[in-house]
Amino acid sequence: MASSSKLAKIIKIRAISAIWIIPIVTAIVGLWIIYAHFADRGTPFTLLAKDASGIVAGKTVIKNRSVDVGIVDEVTLSDDYKQVVIKGRIYNDMNPLLKNDSIFWVVKPEIGRDGVTGLGTILSGVYIELVSGNDTHSFKNNPFVLSDTPPLSDPSIKGIRLNLDSDQSGVVPRGAKVMFRGYHVGNVETSEFDVEARKMKYQIFITKPYDALVTENVRFWKEGGINLSLSSRGASLDVPSLDVLMSGGISFDLPDGAKLGQPAKQHDVYKLYEDRKSIQDSQYTDYKEFIIMLNDSISGLTEGAPVEYHGIRLGTVSKVPFYTTEMLQERSILNQRVPILIKIEPDRLAELVEDKIDIANLIINEQKNGLRASLKTSNMFTGALYIDLDFYPELKDKYDTKLAKQYGYDTIESTSTGFAQIQAKILQLLDNFNNLPVTNTMEQFNKSLQSSERLMNTINQIMASKEMQNMPKDLQKAMRSLNEAMKGIQPGSQLNTQMNESLQKIQQMMDELTPLLHTLNNKSNSLIFSAPNKTDQEPKARGNK
Repeated sequence: MASSSKLAKIIKIRAISAIWIIPIVTAIVGLWIIYAHFADRGTPFTLLAKDASGIVAGKTVIKNRSVDVGIVDEVTLSDDYKQVVIKGRIYNDMNPLLKNDSIFWVVKPEIGRDGVTGLGTILSGVYIELVSGNDTHSFKNNPFVLSDTPPLSDPSIKGIRLNLDSDQSGVVPRGAKVMFRGYHVGNVETSEFDVEARKMKYQIFITKPYDALVTENVRFWKEGGINLSLSSRGASLDVPSLDVLMSGGISFDLPDGAKLGQPAKQHDVYKLYEDRKSIQDSQYTDYKEFIIMLNDSISGLTEGAPVEYHGIRLGTVSKVPFYTTEMLQERSILNQRVPILIKIEPDRLAELVEDKIDIANLIINEQKNGLRASLKTSNMFTGALYIDLDFYPELKDKYDTKLAKQYGYDTIESTSTGFAQIQAKILQLLDNFNNLPVTNTMEQFNKSLQSSERLMNTINQIMASKEMQNMPKDLQKAMRSLNEAMKGIQPGSQLNTQMNESLQKIQQMMDELTPLLHTLNNKSNSLIFSAPNKTDQEPKARGNK
């Protein structure tokens, strides 16, 4: 029986069925959609705020110059529940706006010093404004601080930021102007009080190109008040602009005679002075201290008052009064002359002469020739005093060298002059008037009139007697002349009336001068400045003290 063999036919089966094409394409499209969705979301960022008033996730937009550039995705509290965490994103085509130093703030209706702002948000709702920064590094996605107020200067604007310290009273508000010779060149960005240092600290921004005006030798001072100054040249009234008068401001400039110095650097620290006058005195850092012992009242003499010689300023009053422990241990404060401390500043003469003068040593040596210090009035209306140095010939060779140095300081001998001497002479004159025996004089005058009246009666009797007819003619003539003379001073005569009126006027004048004398004893300068009103003493019931 024959057998036959057949080969099996092998058929290849397809690995993937055509039916799988549809789900594969669908998956690819889905992945692309997911990628496109996350790619189009933009760059995420985080904001930290005190509260989320008006901010709603998915609705609050981020704008730049009124153009939508992003949106808020999530609003939550931080892990410690102390602040609000706002998460948002910037659209892809707006990514270049997001930099490490970008600034965010909330825009909402507000009434401030610049008027009403943010009215558009009443209908559209609160939004977040973004201003791009200048940082060129890659974005690090560090949290930003969301501010309640817009920045005073755009971060893209170039300029210089400086820090100012002030220990003076009064506050310059945020947004106040920074001026150079009255021209607006910048603004105050921050204004806060440092509790530890007990000083006001300010940050100011001066825009380019005015930042070149700021050098290491410039001085800053506060503006805003009305400055009225009275001097020998007359009155000067300085009134700033209305906005500076209302909100204050800061000015800066070089003191007279100062050099420019090196340009200022970012965030350099300067002192903020009270006024322009203070900056001029701040440049005199080289000085010699002296003590002056005064016998006169120092009422009206203040720290900062000038020390002058014939109108040339040589220094400044430093301490009024100036007591040390050694002074008070040596004698009572009520049993010594009043000491003041002054500073002789030789650099003040540098503006007048080129060669440097050792003025402090000259003052020490010239006291033997009669150089003395005295109080003088610089302004009769305000009662302000200053220290005047001058030569007094009567005091030449009367300088006590033992008093050249006291309590560790060189001294300048003093003398009373000027207004103090005038006051003393007025008081002495009034005392002399008050001591005049006007009352006794009037009593003696009245007695004299009575005696003369009796003498007149006697003469009349003699003239009427028979014996008068037997007297020699010369004696009769003398008696008649005496009778006529006595008639001139008898009561009722014109001379008698005039003398009585004169004495009464003198008595009235003394009655009026007596209260003035008492007032001057209580307040010696009351001839110029009004004395305090005294209240009448209230009567008290018997037995009450």
